[in-house]
Amino acid sequence: MKVNLREDSNAVQERGFLMSSREQEIAKIAKMYTRYLNGPLGHGVMDHLKEGESFTVRSQDEMLEIIKQKGKAIVKILEDSRTDATNDTSRLSNLH
Repeated sequence: MKVNLREDSNAVQERGFLMSSREQEIAKIAKMYTRYLNGPLGHGVMDHLKEGESFTVRSQDEMLEIIKQKGKAIVKILEDSRTDATNDTSRLSNLH
């Protein structure tokens, strides 16, 4: 994937969109997952997925979808899950 980045105070322009420092951080995480899963250590994970199959990785601040396409991992940023995490916490606290 070839991406042209242009420095711009606290934001970077990628494909015509301005990215905040948080968005840059999430994009960096997605690239790290891509490199890991397509590298020698990630083959154990990718070998268990069928072509077109996917899974999601959710942390406190982001949600990524990993899809196996043409034998390789494609990592997509789904959303900033901070609001979802807050909603999940609220729902769980209401159960008690």
